[in-house]
Amino acid sequence: MDYSAVRIREENILALRLFLLEGPEAWVPLQDKIQKDDETAAGYMSLLHGAFNVAVHRRFAPTYTAGEIVRFVADLRIKVEEDARLINTLVAEDMIRRAVDAPPLKDGGPDDVESVLHSQVFILLYLVAEADFDRAGLEQFIEDATSYTQKWLAAQRDRSAGVIGQESP
Repeated sequence: MDYSAVRIREENILALRLFLLEGPEAWVPLQDKIQKDDETAAGYMSLLHGAFNVAVHRRFAPTYTAGEIVRFVADLRIKVEEDARLINTLVAEDMIRRAVDAPPLKDGGPDDVESVLHSQVFILLYLVAEADFDRAGLEQFIEDATSYTQKWLAAQRDRSAGVIGQESP
């Protein structure tokens, strides 16, 4: 992915806010805007990734145990009842471990986009509900997620530039 054109725009932040307040159904009216081009879609998905990482860090860092992560995923799957089939246990646990810089699982489960996205969305929504933000708390969370994502995107651009620079004669 070429991150050089990916930016976090106001519509990305609006879409994240609506998603956190109303759930996945909030995407429906915004779907055309979110998917109008690859850069806009990547901006939104990057922001969702950033929000996931911020939420996981707030919940598990700086100290956690592997057992806490396993229990969290099990509790999440119990709470979502019939939707539990959408959350791959290994994918969810591996994503949390990676977000807190723990060694990844030897078998992190399937790495298809759908499994990762389902796990990411369910974990993020659960952690936001668990945090029980007031309006100011939610806005601070979104601000933190945006800042994290901007730094992450800059690192991706730098990494891409470094690879390109290394390939040049």
